[in-house]
Amino acid sequence: MSVSYCNRYVQIELFQGSRLLEKVLEYANKHFSEQHHLSSSLLILDDGERFKKDYLINWTYHASLQEGKNDLETLLLQSHLPIRIKILKKNNILQKIKISMRVIGLNKVILELNSQNRVAKRYLKTLFREYLVLETEDEIHLSGFETHFWENVMDLISSKIIHNVAIDFDYKGFQSETFGSSSFLTQDERLLRQCYFELESRFDDDFMSVKKRYLRLVKTYHPDNVYGKDESIIRTYHDRFRKINEAYQAIKKVCANAS
Repeated sequence: MSVSYCNRYVQIELFQGSRLLEKVLEYANKHFSEQHHLSSSLLILDDGERFKKDYLINWTYHASLQEGKNDLETLLLQSHLPIRIKILKKNNILQKIKISMRVIGLNKVILELNSQNRVAKRYLKTLFREYLVLETEDEIHLSGFETHFWENVMDLISSKIIHNVAIDFDYKGFQSETFGSSSFLTQDERLLRQCYFELESRFDDDFMSVKKRYLRLVKTYHPDNVYGKDESIIRTYHDRFRKINEAYQAIKKVCANAS
């Protein structure tokens, strides 16, 4: 049992057949005029009266003996949102998905899923809809400067349960790089690190990983993709395409000399 904030609603998860679920449904039927049954296991409550939601959130929070990641004060601040009641079967098996995060520079984030999962990926794409730059089978590339963007990024550090998927942040997989900030690096070393940054790679990535990203990037930013579009868009793609190729050639040369 848990109460959590899930971006567009407050979610209350309760086990099927539990006494608490019976009490919650009894309260909902008595006090909420707007009830939307999305399925046998999902119920949305929303009639605009916050004091009803505040009471329900407060009650279920304490009844579930919840501690830690979603504190009560934070949850109550979100009570203007609909309440989503998710009914869990006791034999439900949660699929666990770990998300590792790579922060590149000041505005780029790459989220990598340890295995393919449509539910987890859809959740991330919805959460970062306006910041999505590129997606692959197991990665989502984001770019943004706004405070809201970084708030959503930091929100990933807390665990989430979306349907039957448990999404956990992989602390060990966290990587952060800011290029050109290390005073002990030579000019050539800084330029080389900038090349890795241009290819959305880490400095310690092997050459085949870099090449894989390079091939994906040149396909994405090839000028032919914007043929006939606005001149400014075409110039942007030409410039990005040129920088990608220059960065790849520089890394390729260094790796060839080192081997």
